[in-house]
Amino acid sequence: MTSEQREPTSRLFTAIPLSRDVRAHVASIALELSQGVGEVRWVPPENLHVTLRFLGDFPDSKVPDMVGWMQKASAHLPFELDIGGVGGFPSQGSARVIWVGAIDETGAAGSVYDIIDKGAGMCGLGRESRRYRPHITVGRPRRHPVKISRDTAERFAGRFLKLEVNDIVLFKSVLKSTGAEYTEMQRVGSPT
Repeated sequence: MTSEQREPTSRLFTAIPLSRDVRAHVASIALELSQGVGEVRWVPPENLHVTLRFLGDFPDSKVPDMVGWMQKASAHLPFELDIGGVGGFPSQGSARVIWVGAIDETGAAGSVYDIIDKGAGMCGLGRESRRYRPHITVGRPRRHPVKISRDTAERFAGRFLKLEVNDIVLFKSVLKSTGAEYTEMQRVGSPT
């Protein structure tokens, strides 16, 4: 392949899909948050998910390999996450990402992530250096980081719902002027 013939890529990420009840729960938290937090671009309910590994511009030829790693990771399915609480990255005082938490009591989500991250490395991407923290991104400030006050965080502290995780999904993300549009490319379920 010459330098003029670049391999086709797609903007991809792996994620845990939300059940209908959990999606409604998270969307209601985001709606309530939107009334008290500054200028934020809120994630549409249909795009809500627990991110596993963002793959970025991923070679189309490597997609079957990545699906194979997802199948290896599915050995840890099913498991449960507790969905609730709010916070921000890198900190609540200066949030560039606003999230709803996904508490991984058993460590299964971390194990799934580790396998997928290893697979991403084997497919030519660098391994992630940050520790994996399961979460659902619900908003991103438009211009400047926002503050999530302690009062706001405490208001949502006791509102949790269980998510039974049965699947891992590979999504394609297309950036449009109206926001990102996600398309499910592959779904891998529990091997049992």
